Amino acid sequence: MTENSDIRAALEDRDWAGAEVVTDRPRAKIVHSVRLPAEWSEALEAEADRRGTTPSRLMQDYIVAGLQHDAAAPEGTVTISRAALHRAIDAALTNAA
Repeated sequence: MTENSDIRAALEDRDWAGAEVVTDRPRAKIVHSVRLPAEWSEALEAEADRRGTTPSRLMQDYIVAGLQHDAAAPEGTVTISRAALHRAIDAALTNAA
């Protein structure tokens, strides 16, 4: 096992003259928990395996893609399912009558 003294000796043996001191701390990563139905979880894991990545990384990719898609959408554009559109039309017609 590597001892702290071994690590310290290895670091002291280097030339640090050209090193750059970085004082900015990276922003913390936040954990968001999500519950998925078993079939969604299985599909997520299968897709992650197919892509050679982890389910967590795949979810990150999906979230970023969704946020970028939303940001690129024209103002006032909303995406809904066909069934929701039909329900909205039916409700509008019922209310208009």
